[in-house]
Amino acid sequence: MKKKIGFVAIGQAGGNIGKLFEDKGFSVLYLNTSQEDLQTLKNAKYTYHIAGGEGCNKDRAKAKRLVMEDFDNISKEIYEKMDVSMIYVVFAAGGGTGSGCGPMLIDLLLGDIAAGESKVESVGAITVIPSEKESPKTQINCYECFEELTAISSIASVMIIDNSKGDKLILNQHLVNVFYNFIEIPNRHKDERGNIDRAEIEETLKSKGMLIVTEIPAKESTTAAVLESFKKSVFAPIEPDRVIKYISISIAGAVDVDAMRKEIGIPVDVFQTYNEKATICCLAGLNYPKTRLESVYGKAVENQEQIIKNLQAVSDSGMKKNVNFLASVKAAPSADAPKQKTSRRDLLKKYMG
Repeated sequence: MKKKIGFVAIGQAGGNIGKLFEDKGFSVLYLNTSQEDLQTLKNAKYTYHIAGGEGCNKDRAKAKRLVMEDFDNISKEIYEKMDVSMIYVVFAAGGGTGSGCGPMLIDLLLGDIAAGESKVESVGAITVIPSEKESPKTQINCYECFEELTAISSIASVMIIDNSKGDKLILNQHLVNVFYNFIEIPNRHKDERGNIDRAEIEETLKSKGMLIVTEIPAKESTTAAVLESFKKSVFAPIEPDRVIKYISISIAGAVDVDAMRKEIGIPVDVFQTYNEKATICCLAGLNYPKTRLESVYGKAVENQEQIIKNLQAVSDSGMKKNVNFLASVKAAPSADAPKQKTSRRDLLKKYMG
C-alpha cells in the first residue's frame, strides 16, 4: 500500500506533515511559493518552487493565480516524481499558499484523471483547521477554503486535523502514525476469522467524505473506549447525523462492531480483522464537520467591522452565513457516463469568483 500512495505537500504546514510521511518511506513532493520554506525541509527528496512565488502571506488569491499559471510544470513534477495510484494533497486550510492552492490543485488533478491524462486513480486531501486562538484572517481563510474543498464532487477521502486539540506538531505525528498503521493492516494482521485486504483499504481511502482513524492498545480495547477515541482523536469532530460509508477495523480486545453501529450509524460495509496488539478503527464517508466549521465562521466574524476596517479587503465568499458545507450531496456519476475535463479558464473563474 505504501508504494501506491503519494503526498503533495503544499506550504509550510503541509511540508511539516509531508516530511513525517517521507520519513515513513512514502513518496512526497513539496510545493511552495516560498523558497525559504522549502530550504527548511532537510533531506527532502523532491521539492518544487512554484514559479513567480515569493511567499503568499496568507493571500489565497495570489496562491491560486500562481498555481494556475504554473500548473503545466507542477503537474509534470507530480507525474514524473510520483509513480502512485492515489495522491493526498496536504495543506493547512488557514494559511495562504496551501489554503489557496490546495482545493484548486485537487480540482485540476481530478480534471486530468477525467480526461484520461493521468495514471493516478484518485485524489484526496489532508488539511488542518486552525485553533480558536489563531487570527481572524486565518479563520476567514479556513472558512473560504472549506467552501471550495467541500464543493469538489470527485474528491476521495479527506482527513482533517483539528489544531484546537493540542500541540500541532504532536497532532501531525499522531495522524501520520495511525494512518500508516491502518494501511499496513493487510501486511501485519492475519486471522482465520477474517482479514482486510489491500482492495478494501483502497476502497475505504477512496470514499468521498471525512475519514478518521484511531488506535487503542489491546488492554484498553472495549467498545466504549473505541467510541470515546473518536472524540479524543486529532481529527475534527464527527457530526451527530449518523452518516457513514465504511467501518474498517482490526480488533484487539472486546470490541462489538454491532454495538458501534448503533451509536455511529449503519455503514454500507464493514471490513474486519483481528490482532493482538491494538484496535485500529477507520471510519470513512463521514459528512464534513459542519458544527466545527460553524465555530470557525463565528471566530472569523466575531469582530467583523474591525476586521474589515483593518484588512481593507475581505472576500464576501468567506463571509456568507448561509453556506451549507453538507449541501447537495449528489450521487457519483456512473462509470459509463461521459467524462469531460473542465477548462482551466473555467476553473480560474470558479476559484477567483
